[in-house]
Amino acid sequence: MKNINFKLNFPIFWLGLSLFISTSTLVYFLYALDIIGLIASILITSILLWSLKPYLKDLKSKTNSDTSYKFWLYGVISILATISALILAFYARTDQAIISPWQLINPWFFVFIALASLCLLLALKQAAPDTCKKILLSFYYLGIFSVASIIYKLGYGFDPFIHQAAMLEINKYGFILPKNPYYLGQYSVIILLHKISGLSLYLINQWLVPITSALLLPQIIYYLFPKKADNKSAWLSSPLIILLGFTPLIMTTPQNFSYLFLLATIIFIYTNLSWPLIVFSALATFAIHPLSGIPALALVTLFLLPKIKIKKLSFNALKRSEIIFASLFLIFCLTIWATSGFSPLHLSSYNLSLLNPSFLGQENFILNFVYFFVNNYFWLILAGAIIIFFQRHRLWPDISLKETKTLRLLSLAALAAISAYLISRGFSFASLINYEQDNYAARLPIIALILLIPIYWELFHYLSKRALKQTQIMQVILLVGTAIIMTIAVYGSYPRFDNYFNSRGYSTAESDIEAVHIVENLAQGQAYITLANQQVSAGALHEFGFHNRYLNNRDQQEIYFYPIPTGGPLYQYYLDMVYKNAKRETMLKAMEFSQVNRAYLIINKYWWASDKIIAEAKLSANFWQKIDDGKVYIFEYRQ
Repeated sequence: MKNINFKLNFPIFWLGLSLFISTSTLVYFLYALDIIGLIASILITSILLWSLKPYLKDLKSKTNSDTSYKFWLYGVISILATISALILAFYARTDQAIISPWQLINPWFFVFIALASLCLLLALKQAAPDTCKKILLSFYYLGIFSVASIIYKLGYGFDPFIHQAAMLEINKYGFILPKNPYYLGQYSVIILLHKISGLSLYLINQWLVPITSALLLPQIIYYLFPKKADNKSAWLSSPLIILLGFTPLIMTTPQNFSYLFLLATIIFIYTNLSWPLIVFSALATFAIHPLSGIPALALVTLFLLPKIKIKKLSFNALKRSEIIFASLFLIFCLTIWATSGFSPLHLSSYNLSLLNPSFLGQENFILNFVYFFVNNYFWLILAGAIIIFFQRHRLWPDISLKETKTLRLLSLAALAAISAYLISRGFSFASLINYEQDNYAARLPIIALILLIPIYWELFHYLSKRALKQTQIMQVILLVGTAIIMTIAVYGSYPRFDNYFNSRGYSTAESDIEAVHIVENLAQGQAYITLANQQVSAGALHEFGFHNRYLNNRDQQEIYFYPIPTGGPLYQYYLDMVYKNAKRETMLKAMEFSQVNRAYLIINKYWWASDKIIAEAKLSANFWQKIDDGKVYIFEYRQ
């Protein structure tokens, strides 16, 4: 009975969450997200949820009430192995600047993850209530999604610090100016959780995506099960979704949070669920991030269009494959342009940048094996697509015309996303710095893969059925091999720093936090700017936020006192200091531009050619000092 209640409640929970995200975004624009705004959002959500509840359809699937003792045996071992891996991650927790968590974690971590993966697959083969399997799968997902949140004591990445500072402003004042239409869906959820639980915004912001993904993914994927008579192979195929990569689920940003809602929307479309779930899930996706939300809304429109009983020629034309592809392609291109700030486009040198099949040398057998899969990721995904095409009649033996149209819609949408990505590689955006040119377009392949996840799940289900028909020895070999590949997926989904790859991006360190406070004290209350890399700027955001930290430059435009965003003018001055020459004239120009009399330069020892930069800056600065045994240098300039 508990299992049935769990299933009945999920559509209500998801619809309620989607409604709250959508309504709170609207309330924010019309008013604010203070206590009154949050209460109004909850009340509107409750009324809409009550009125839409009759339209929700139950998930009709078979549930095995018997439980094999082997399920508990393998399940407990999987949980213990996952806990052991997490303990090793906690022991490696640091506040120092690192590139990859694998620099610090004991290699036994991967042994435990491999064991947890193998036992998870063995447990899912056994008879057990579906709720128990969902919980086991959620715990495994939580283990592999949370490594970054555990290792990086001060936070992982750069964007979370910006969003955290924005949420602090909204939490305190109810809004932040200007009222941008981006990201509010995530902000409202985090602020509500903060108000209700009393937990810090920083903690919730750090863990939101890893935890919600771990808890909700098994239930979302479970909606693919009802059409499958073989529940065992359906469960076996579910963990294999991580073989497609899960990098977006290890860090909380609006873009990553929107991927979860986009995936839910796609699966709801694929399984033809109730229209309120489909429509409001897409609206919530848009409220979280437009780059995922606009395609989601377009797909929902194209999916629901045939259900409208209108026989006009224009509506019939919109159902044609070429029209669908062209429309979605144009939508993806316009979305990239819009999220890039409607920046003027310039034709640049075209670079497809597809990796050739890679076969490495003999330096390290284990890494050679790992990078065979990591470096050939594109080709492995393509191979899966080819198998799907040639085995489509076996994957969907009893497919109806309606299901065929849905498959065509998702396939055309994915093709449009890839095509838009390839075309966008031929353009440059005038307002974006060089290494950010591909920042938005690079998300289109991720969106394309999300669009295809139900189709790849069908492939995994088909392969699982074939595997279960093999001999016992062959099944063991396949399970061990699959567990190893799942472990490789864990390694490849996080930043790496090894003999074959360098992710390059350092994390914000305690010495960065110390540096921004030292600079604040040196300024003695006077207005100032600081030129630093983005992780030091993230430290300033973490400590000082946005409030009263903007300056009016000579063009009477507001700029933040650290280089944010990295494509802004202050960051260009920083690049001139570190890549050209750390000259006093450059800092004077930066001060004149910012209309201040004090400026600071912060150089991390790990920066390329830091010795040269530090030596030059010592000659041009009025004052300098080093902190944390020379890991960070601070230089002061005065007019």
